[in-house]
Amino acid sequence: MNVTQKLSSLQEISKALLSAIFSCNTNTKYLILDPRIIRPLESVCGVKWLKGNGIEKIFKLESVAPSFNDNVIFYMIFSETKTFKDVVDQIRSQVNIETCVANKHHIIVVPTYITTFEDELESLGLLGNVITLHSFAWMPLYLDTNILSFEIPNIFGTLFVYENFTFLPSLSKGLWHLSFVVGKPSFILTLGQHSKALLTQFDQMCEVNGNTDKVSSDFGGIVIIDRNTDYPAALLTPGSYAALLSEVYSVKTGYCESQPTANEQKYDDKFNPIIQKQPVKFCLDSRQDIVYADIKNRYFTEVTSVLSNLTKQLKSEKVDSKDMALDEIKNYVQTKLHAAKTKKKYITNHLMAAESIINVLGYRYEKQKMIEQNIMKNSEKSSSLSYSDELLVTENDKHISLRLFCLMALIYRLSESEIRKFWQKYLNHFGFKYGFAFTNLTNMGFIPDPDTPSTSSSNLQSKLKIPSFSSSNIYTNMKNLRLVPADPDSVNLKYPTCASYVYGGIYIPLISQIASLILSSTPLDEIKAKLEGVGPLEIRNDRGYPLQTRSILIFVIGGITYAEIAACNLIETLTGAQICILSDMIINGNDLMQYILDYPK
Repeated sequence: MNVTQKLSSLQEISKALLSAIFSCNTNTKYLILDPRIIRPLESVCGVKWLKGNGIEKIFKLESVAPSFNDNVIFYMIFSETKTFKDVVDQIRSQVNIETCVANKHHIIVVPTYITTFEDELESLGLLGNVITLHSFAWMPLYLDTNILSFEIPNIFGTLFVYENFTFLPSLSKGLWHLSFVVGKPSFILTLGQHSKALLTQFDQMCEVNGNTDKVSSDFGGIVIIDRNTDYPAALLTPGSYAALLSEVYSVKTGYCESQPTANEQKYDDKFNPIIQKQPVKFCLDSRQDIVYADIKNRYFTEVTSVLSNLTKQLKSEKVDSKDMALDEIKNYVQTKLHAAKTKKKYITNHLMAAESIINVLGYRYEKQKMIEQNIMKNSEKSSSLSYSDELLVTENDKHISLRLFCLMALIYRLSESEIRKFWQKYLNHFGFKYGFAFTNLTNMGFIPDPDTPSTSSSNLQSKLKIPSFSSSNIYTNMKNLRLVPADPDSVNLKYPTCASYVYGGIYIPLISQIASLILSSTPLDEIKAKLEGVGPLEIRNDRGYPLQTRSILIFVIGGITYAEIAACNLIETLTGAQICILSDMIINGNDLMQYILDYPK
């Protein structure tokens, strides 16, 4: 069994873990799901499998629960305090503690329940005798070729915004479980504070719970990296098709779906017209969708021409049944008609999605790219600040302007007055209810701590908490790692040979550059010299470097973007290697902004 087959069968392990939880009560059961958990659970198991494991009916978690009478109830939720309390309140409204039946109510928490959940139940007298708690951490979900995701929400928020390390052990445990399937590589590189901590926890699990007995690993090396070591890769506007889909539509667990609602609004709360998106429904899985496989990593300007050519090709394949004999018609229906209809459906979906991308982003895309190019070159600061003010006035979107501000705060040396001026305007436009987000920006290091004594603007960047990659020596790191091409216009977007094409030629994602260094067998001393300025670095080489197998597993803590995945796919093509991506979630820049604007849950 090759590594692709192993990774695509990880769901079988998840099914076994979930089946063990359900088997604690052999009676037929009702399953109530947090709506956000439905899509990833579908990647673990289907309805048929659930029925085979005693689930009689499946419900969506709502504010008021239906009457369950004497049936055994299993709730499945993500590990969030508010959701947990809502579930407990629902159960309390239907049970009498004095006469309740044991082993009837169960709460499955993904990926793990926290001690406060137990404390809450114990204080209410519900722990054990009324409600049983279970932790369920599914194996990484295989979303597409060489793309794995734990699909655990809010990892970025808890780790990088609120500095809460509750779920880091769940990630390290997931990596430990994965090592029993693919082995433990002899070469390991970690970059970032949380990556180093995760590797330490991984080592402890290997020591306490046992190590894999696989002699060799399917991967020559593993790279573990923190999201905050490369914020620009998430903040910049992408240019590849899959990344733009994620920007315009809500893509969750590799599924893009947008359906019209009955009372769809035409104007927002400031009476700006809302650009309507075309209704689409398809999986971002190149194993199922041959059209998506062809266009997912292409620069968007090439996508429309490819779809146009596919449409013409489909029309040319159309056969006139009048000119066919009966046997020919029968053969056509049996062998080609279904494939043609399926291909037509795929093309239609992607044409509508491409139209929505143009409608939603097209009117400001080119100007946005020009501004971002100036920012990455550390030039035209005044025009970039002016454009930021323009976005605040013209766009009623709390993510767009904040995202550009965060990029400017990383690259430019913004003065305290420039930061305060933007933030005052931002709150005036979107409400002072977001005042707490200023603290979140400080925690993430986008802006200096206001409690620090005021100094000249030249010293503001030195007070940032984030890795030095995003501080005043960012240009030294960019130059050492060659992350910013000298001439973006020379980057071939149609037939790319540089990973910067995913951002129109203005920036190379850090993970793709690290992969290039490792796959080209760059001396370890040189790699250390290039990466030590980025953040806490650890390299372990148990005679595994240069790589014995030209394959790498890259684990990004805090989420990864489709643009970064496309960049790694290009490195695969150019080097003939295999790069597998693992993360807790596939995100975009707007997701990062939402984490900043979300109050702790």
